[in-house]
Amino acid sequence: MGRRKRQDSSDGDEFRLKRTFHTMLSTVDQLIRELSFGCGTPLELKLLNLGNLLAKGVRVELKEHIISVLVISLGNYPGQASAYATLVGLINVADFEFASECVLFMVQKVGESVHTRDWNKCRGVVHCLVDLYNCRVIPSSYILNLLAAFMKDCEALKDPDDLVGITPQVRRDFLAYCVLSAMPLIGRELEGEAAFEKLMVSLQIYIKKRSALHSTMLSVWRDFNQRDYLEVMWQQVVGMRQNHWAEPEHQLIPRPYKSFDETLRHGKVHHLRNYCLSAHEEGCRYPAPRVCFRIFSCDSVGEIPNLPPPVSIERHLLEAQILDMLISFHNERKICADSLLMYAASKPQLPVYYCIVEVILGEMLRLPTAKWTTITYGCLLVELCKRQPDKIPQVVVQALDIIYNRLNSMSVACFDRLVNWVSHHISNFGFNCQWSKWAHSLPSPIDPSATNLQPKVVFLRELLKKCCRLSYHQRIKEVVPDILANFLPPPGLPHFKFVDETLFGAILSKDLLEAMRGPRASPEIISEIIKSSKGIGPLLKINVFTQNCLHLGSKSFSHTFAILAKYQSVFKDLVEGDSEGQIAVLNGVFDVWVASDHYKFVVAEKLVKVFIIEPINIVTWIFGPSMRKELTKMYIWELLHSAVRHLKRVQHDVEVVDVDNPSACDPVVKSVLYTVVERLVKILCSAPFADEGTEEHYWFQWVLGRLEETLFIYADDFKVIKNKLMKISEYSSDNRPEVSKTIAAFVACVL
Repeated sequence: MGRRKRQDSSDGDEFRLKRTFHTMLSTVDQLIRELSFGCGTPLELKLLNLGNLLAKGVRVELKEHIISVLVISLGNYPGQASAYATLVGLINVADFEFASECVLFMVQKVGESVHTRDWNKCRGVVHCLVDLYNCRVIPSSYILNLLAAFMKDCEALKDPDDLVGITPQVRRDFLAYCVLSAMPLIGRELEGEAAFEKLMVSLQIYIKKRSALHSTMLSVWRDFNQRDYLEVMWQQVVGMRQNHWAEPEHQLIPRPYKSFDETLRHGKVHHLRNYCLSAHEEGCRYPAPRVCFRIFSCDSVGEIPNLPPPVSIERHLLEAQILDMLISFHNERKICADSLLMYAASKPQLPVYYCIVEVILGEMLRLPTAKWTTITYGCLLVELCKRQPDKIPQVVVQALDIIYNRLNSMSVACFDRLVNWVSHHISNFGFNCQWSKWAHSLPSPIDPSATNLQPKVVFLRELLKKCCRLSYHQRIKEVVPDILANFLPPPGLPHFKFVDETLFGAILSKDLLEAMRGPRASPEIISEIIKSSKGIGPLLKINVFTQNCLHLGSKSFSHTFAILAKYQSVFKDLVEGDSEGQIAVLNGVFDVWVASDHYKFVVAEKLVKVFIIEPINIVTWIFGPSMRKELTKMYIWELLHSAVRHLKRVQHDVEVVDVDNPSACDPVVKSVLYTVVERLVKILCSAPFADEGTEEHYWFQWVLGRLEETLFIYADDFKVIKNKLMKISEYSSDNRPEVSKTIAAFVACVL
């Protein structure tokens, strides 16, 4: 019995030890992750609690877990690098060996993050290492060596035209950004050291010699050249240096380690080997170039109290911290909204709400493409408006007014995103909007006709279509003022022309309707009726059958999808592998739903997804002569991009895809995209020259903008057919130099 008791006691002790370890593990894990959230307990108190907990001694398994969580958190929450550096500093005081493991692991992760293309983690770890110098964990010599290693590729640029044997500019820009963004953290401490002076000179030379041609193409507004982000940031850092690295007011540079200065003084410094950054790898995809997005200025909304000037370091710090919160929490809109609003509340002297809205809209409208979907930004803005109804809605209204007034010069590549966001946003607030104010800003007399292609008119027309999609026609009609009543789309009612029995094909239509409405209707019977019909051509038979199906299913989308599913085999028998037959189906869709762009888009998209229509035939139909006027409407481009996305999904399922070059093994997608660009260029080159302000002039500008948008959206795919794009550009240079310049600028700046 005694042995049994001792064995039971031993098992119980082991169980208690395991339970204690797992409790400790979850507690430490939670405390480390809480450093990334600005809500609740002050950051300094969180660090103090965590430091006290770890000072009691840490098991080997827990050390490994802590190091792993630290690096993961730096990738997910790069804006909190200073907090994690402070934690390592506190660990360094209590356990030098453990801190050494943390530092070495971070140094290792810098190179790994470059190799794995995890750019947020790379920047977060670099900033953490820089702040470890401020926490007295590593010496200044190592930080200067690390930053010099990042600048090595930039120093290799002797001449902007010398492209042989050097790394791509996007890599050099990212490395320079990592160094520049670290300068406010350590500039005052390192000023005067020879290595630091050399670093600043290298940055100056690189910024001066690098190409910034992309800023014109990436500008949201054609008449306002948005400045390159790196150039502005260099100017901001230089301004801070000229001000003797004076600390910005309102704690814009988070320095939680200052609260533990006395404790951190007792830590030992870790001396590390010189750092060497891995070389560029062919095919590596780096962060795209950026331009500064500004809508709030004295010219646009009058003076905003205490708004930092665009080239001040305070403006950069505000925007960078807001953007870091978006990066960290964009998938959790409630947490993201809480973090942003708490950040604004912590700086009541600054107009942080304006900066929040400006940064979100800038990211949403960013060219060549936004980082996340439009609905991500839209949901966040709605959440912010609901949580802070006294501040955010007024700022959003001001921003929207400014953007609306600049529509005449806005890039077409941003247009759909703007319409989708505005329609979604106002749908959350009863579709209340400044309709009357916008209407009165239109040129008088107001012309709502479809031939009026002025940007503001097209915006209102497409916005109202989207609102009808999100609600219903009568509801929007009640909300919109009378002055805009003619901008509303007509009620989405089907048009079935074969009720006129004198039309060619009406007899076949009547026979089909009787059979399809009968109790014994089946695909076999319908196929037999179509085949036995005499005196009409195969394309008309397809058109008649399509219109009959859509007429019978016109009650709702569910009815339409049900009847298409029922007779899918008939469609495939009629049009499989037949381009002309598939275009006849699309013409039938257009004939029935001529009054509803929404139905045309949804039905055509469905036909692609059930493999009745091939994507290449969507392209052929869209760029056919009969669809020329439709090219200025949003639904056409929604359909085109939906068809290409569907094709890419199908090809992805059957091909082995290279992560760095998604289209490298995808000749079908390349062929379709090449056809899209080729057709677009031919249509643009055949367009007649017209005076500015005429319908033809606006048509050309809209379609040219759609060409640019298409190039932006599929930039990764176009990399592998760059030479073919240049040949198309040469073809258009004589007829339409604007087309050639657009393609050439895209190849030079984006590819």
